[in-house]
Amino acid sequence: MMDYIYEQAKALLEAVRTEASQQGLMPLLEPVAPYNRSPAMLPLVLAGSLLSLMLLSGVAVGAFAALFVALLGLYLLLSEVFGISLELEPFPR
Repeated sequence: MMDYIYEQAKALLEAVRTEASQQGLMPLLEPVAPYNRSPAMLPLVLAGSLLSLMLLSGVAVGAFAALFVALLGLYLLLSEVFGISLELEPFPR
């Protein structure tokens, strides 16, 4: 499974590298068919998409932080209040 993921990631990086060496990085940031008709709107669409990507990445990081805090609170509640110990042992070889 890991070999398949590695090969797919390697193929993706190779395709990006080939595309970037031929035409530069700008075609990778340009919008696709219905959104690239007006050259005047191209910078606005590009800026809007990059801003929304940054915003949604921040939301994802915030959600991950909230999940981590909730799991930490659950662990402290179970271990300190109820006295349940959670122990993980590695698999035997």
